[in-house]
Amino acid sequence: MKIALGTTNQAKRKAVVLATDTEPVCLSVPSGVADQPLSEEETIQGAINRAKHALDRMPDADVGLGLEGGLTFDARFTQQWYLFSVCAAWDGERLCLGKGLYFPIPNWVGERVSRENIELGTIIDELGETEGSNQKEGAYGMFTGGRITRAEVFCQAVIAALTPLRSEVYARR
Repeated sequence: MKIALGTTNQAKRKAVVLATDTEPVCLSVPSGVADQPLSEEETIQGAINRAKHALDRMPDADVGLGLEGGLTFDARFTQQWYLFSVCAAWDGERLCLGKGLYFPIPNWVGERVSRENIELGTIIDELGETEGSNQKEGAYGMFTGGRITRAEVFCQAVIAALTPLRSEVYARR
């Protein structure tokens, strides 16, 4: 399977490799949404845009993948900010979405991202006194002491998005 991945982010590249045992062609394409999406809808739209742009840039690929991380606030049940990951898979005809773990983050972190219009990675780099955490274990790794990584969460989203395109069970009636 030839995969066009709509990002050059190394954690996302690693997620695709983990999910597919295939090295994707990484392409820098626009998401068309904010650098830090703050809703499920915006995050999904960014993933879709990346998947479609990637396949447009590499039309000989079997599939374009767009991976987008976002934050959302659950005002109904928990009054909690959540970090989550989305993968869009586009084969030129069918669009499939996969979502990763919804992970609670400290409310003050989500509020700061929203208020200051900055990316979560900026805060994680400050807290961990690192640089480029979003290319490595990310917020998941920091909050869990490395028990969950960004690549692992995105890997689940990639598997979920690709399954309807690859499994014969979805073609049955």
